[in-house]
Amino acid sequence: MIADKDLRGKTAVVTGGYSGLGLETVRSLVDAGAKVYVPARRPDVAADALSQFGANVVVAAMDLADLNSVARFSDDCVGSGAAIDILINNAAIMACPETRVGDGWEAQFGVNHLGHFAMTQGLMPAVLKAEAPRIVSLSSIAHKQSDIRWDDIHFTAEPYDKWKAYGQAKTANALFAAGLQAKYGDQGLLAFSVHPGGILTPLQRHLPVEEMVAMGWTDAQGNVSEAASKMFKSTEGGAATSIWCATATNIADYSGLYCEDCDVANLMTDESPRFFDVAPWAVDEISADRLWQISEATLQ
Repeated sequence: MIADKDLRGKTAVVTGGYSGLGLETVRSLVDAGAKVYVPARRPDVAADALSQFGANVVVAAMDLADLNSVARFSDDCVGSGAAIDILINNAAIMACPETRVGDGWEAQFGVNHLGHFAMTQGLMPAVLKAEAPRIVSLSSIAHKQSDIRWDDIHFTAEPYDKWKAYGQAKTANALFAAGLQAKYGDQGLLAFSVHPGGILTPLQRHLPVEEMVAMGWTDAQGNVSEAASKMFKSTEGGAATSIWCATATNIADYSGLYCEDCDVANLMTDESPRFFDVAPWAVDEISADRLWQISEATLQ
């Protein structure tokens, strides 16, 4: 996917770049010659995982749930004077117990969307300094679980549902790409959202084995089930669409859209396969603008 790309002299930022899909994404970018910055909530763990790449990867402390640390990281990057050619918003939490971050925000929305929104906005001067910048936001087929819960985003009126919360956050990630295209497309930015496919990674850390068995993902010992093995991708396969969006040529017409399997996803219909295609609410321009305004107001 990236074998013919030369990213020497390019700078990338990959959140969550020290495990799972993020680590594989960093590997691909480094192999193509890029220098990669990895902001990490656990910088010591990240440094150990990324030591194999030497000086080609720089680890910095940042917690997406802590807007002060997000601001410090963004300010340091912009203050360095370097341009950011590729920004991949890869980090996420999934189906966690009800948790509050920031100003009482539901954690999955707060970390997966608001943290990335704040970081990306903070980095924008460095991003727009690049000749042909790209931003990739990791969404998921789980976006089909929920549109944005416009009247109760943070589950203050209704009981918390971990899968609806995750689905809403992944819808937000897709709408963020559409919003970035609307706001900055005329300045040369290309933005995409990505469904990487099903992959077993540390993202599943909040799921008990019994639940993964019930969903058919693993057996009781935690091994990938026979059914899941036919559907799940390797980490290399899962990272491929992110890398495609970050490096492929002749995809400017796709900017702002939701991608899967190294292509633009079809719009969901009643006949759509369960694990493919994109729901209309995740690519709606009006919703993207509405979410942008809500996000800005929330972070003020």
